[in-house]
Amino acid sequence: MPADYEEIREVHVASIHGVEDSPYNDEELEVWASGVSATTYSLDDPETVVLVAESDGDIVGFVEASITEAELDKLYVDSAYQHQGIATSLSEELDQYLRSQGVDSVFVEAAANAIPFYERVGYERVGTHTKPISSDGTSVEMKVIDMEKKIRLRGTSTE
Repeated sequence: MPADYEEIREVHVASIHGVEDSPYNDEELEVWASGVSATTYSLDDPETVVLVAESDGDIVGFVEASITEAELDKLYVDSAYQHQGIATSLSEELDQYLRSQGVDSVFVEAAANAIPFYERVGYERVGTHTKPISSDGTSVEMKVIDMEKKIRLRGTSTE
C-alpha cells in the first residue's frame, strides 16, 4: 500500500490548502500543510481503521480513526471533491465500522473550519483548546474544538 500513502498525503495537503473562508491565518495553514507527511498515516496498524473514497481509481478522501481510543484522527476530502457528500459517507462508514467493533462513542479534535460539518453528522462540542503544530522550525498554536458523537445501531435511541 505504499502508493496509497502518497495519494492520501496529497489529498490531505489539498484539503488544507482548499479551506474556504478559513478561520486560520496563512502561516497556520502553511505550517499545518507542510507538517503532513506520508509517515503520519497508520495504514498498517491493526488498532486503526483507514477508509478511503475514490473517484476514477484515485483517492479523493479518507478517514483515519483509532479503534482502541475511539478517536477520529483525520477526515479529509480533496478540495476539488468537497460538498459532494464524500465526507458524510466516510463518516457514516466509520460509524458503522466502529459500531461493529463495540465502540459506542467517538471523539475528534476538530479544526475550527470543520465544526459545521461535524455538527451536521451528529457531533457535539465538549471543549476547546489550542494544539501546537510545528514544521521546519516554525511552530503555531491552532484552536481546535473537542467534539464527541454517540454512535448506535440505526433505529435505536440514546435514552
